[in-house]
Amino acid sequence: MGSLVLLLVLIPLVGSISIDYYTKRQVILETEKKLSTGGNAFFTAKELKADEVLMKLKNKTIADGVSNSNSYAPSMHFFRAKPIIDNSSIFRIIKALPKGSVLHLHNNAAVSSEWIIKNLTYRPEAKLCEHQGQIFFTVRKTEYCPEESLKSIQTLRARNGSVELFDAWLESFINLKKVDPKLIHADINTVWMEFEKMFSVVRDLLNHRPFFEAFHMQLLKEFYEDNVLYIELRIALSKLYDFDGKTYDEAQVTTILANLIESFKQSNPGFVGAKVIFSKHRGIDSGTAQDLLKSFVKLNKEFPKLVVGFDLVGQEDINKPLTTFLDELQQFRQTTPYFFHAGETNGYGSEADLNLIDAVLLDTRRIGHGFSLYKHPVLRKMIKSGGIALEICPISNQVLRLVDDLRNHPAVSYVSESIPIVISADDPGFWDSKGVSYDFYYALMAIAPSTTGIGFLKQIVWDSVRYSSLTSEERTEYSEILQPKWEQFLDDLIAGKFV
Repeated sequence: MGSLVLLLVLIPLVGSISIDYYTKRQVILETEKKLSTGGNAFFTAKELKADEVLMKLKNKTIADGVSNSNSYAPSMHFFRAKPIIDNSSIFRIIKALPKGSVLHLHNNAAVSSEWIIKNLTYRPEAKLCEHQGQIFFTVRKTEYCPEESLKSIQTLRARNGSVELFDAWLESFINLKKVDPKLIHADINTVWMEFEKMFSVVRDLLNHRPFFEAFHMQLLKEFYEDNVLYIELRIALSKLYDFDGKTYDEAQVTTILANLIESFKQSNPGFVGAKVIFSKHRGIDSGTAQDLLKSFVKLNKEFPKLVVGFDLVGQEDINKPLTTFLDELQQFRQTTPYFFHAGETNGYGSEADLNLIDAVLLDTRRIGHGFSLYKHPVLRKMIKSGGIALEICPISNQVLRLVDDLRNHPAVSYVSESIPIVISADDPGFWDSKGVSYDFYYALMAIAPSTTGIGFLKQIVWDSVRYSSLTSEERTEYSEILQPKWEQFLDDLIAGKFV
């Protein structure tokens, strides 16, 4: 193939060489395919058959979209497209796909908002308070929720004329889809402001130990049911409290989480496990950053198989760039694996955009989002040669106003160059999603080439194993669990079980 490409380059210089126009065209197409994600994947005979089935459905979906663009889900905003996606054969296939790992997930926004409302707020201890115009869920009085402002959610629900309307009202505080639709079309800062408020709404509720435990068991359950076998959670490990006033520090919270994960593994065969990327908001000062990095080192030593990395989170456009903490990050660089959010912006040359450079220079293991990377050709080469995977979260980038039509997502260019990517869900509970299947749907139907099916899915699934924080021995064991699930998926696809 390389000699053919070279021949095409030399054609204008060698007048005596004559190659048919369509031959040249085919060489270009085949070469580009080989260079893209999944384009160079080895196919077994079974995978070739499965690809035929998948591509028949994909091609039909695309063709139907050309004739009726108003109902073409891959080009639509998720809030409009979800009912169409739910009823599609492609989505049934994606749901059944063993998706490997989810490597970019914020714990407090990972569980479906409906579950929180229908379960946690139905517990008798759940309360609601309003402070300075904002609603909070909790079970106790706090500095912003004095005793007199606390109201039993159970009592409020009983007094309301419609339980369904009351629950929908509660859910609107933790689900962007249920907010005023005009918000969807607002500027980035407005959406981010509403988005970050939602973390505040549930934070104290989820820091109540019984609720924390129930919530995280549900988190593992929702992703396991979505055929995810391994998770890396961004989590702050904030202090928990019991109703009797007992509190739990970071190490104790980590122990509670470790026990939850182990319990879930024991009762759910094939689930590989979960690890923690210790994450704090980037609005901190330098002194706090140093203290947090010291905390990570301590937690990592005490829980080396669970607490595996460090990250700074929050809207990059309006918060501090990585350079603010450069001295501290450099100081802990040898002892702390970094997994930085970087380039989650439409800026070019802005501090948020240039976080990408600092993330790479600080030896980040992966990059959260990397949305603006397409503007940096030198950095793209460094990332590809360095084997740094991008954690792509399609629906998040759309809901938070970075891109409207996901066919225009920058990940399209990363796929065309085979820059390593993994598909993740980010904060699915806050935008009426569940698990990671919807993100995989958009990855296949909007980001991958229209000519690519099983090869693309195979690459991103197995790359989610390769670019995880698991040890080489753990990855080997993981692969041995994943392979038969992949084979069964292929058998079911060929047998037509999803049509």
